[in-house]
Amino acid sequence: MLDIMDRVGSALWQITKFLSLVVAVSILISMLFGTGVPFFGGILQNTQSVIDALSSEGLGLIIAIIIILSVWNSRSN
Repeated sequence: MLDIMDRVGSALWQITKFLSLVVAVSILISMLFGTGVPFFGGILQNTQSVIDALSSEGLGLIIAIIIILSVWNSRSN
């Protein structure tokens, strides 16, 4: 039973890593080529609207993301 849970956890971890790379690349492409790029163009506005909706908590979100990324980096090493 634990072996199955380890495999599922490992698979989910690999999917999470892949999707985070997709998000990072799409933000980079949107910043470089603008909003007219199909599939990648609207992600920058969507990200900005989420941060704007949080308004004063936007700084807290950025700090939380930094903490999550540091935990993630320590786990993947």
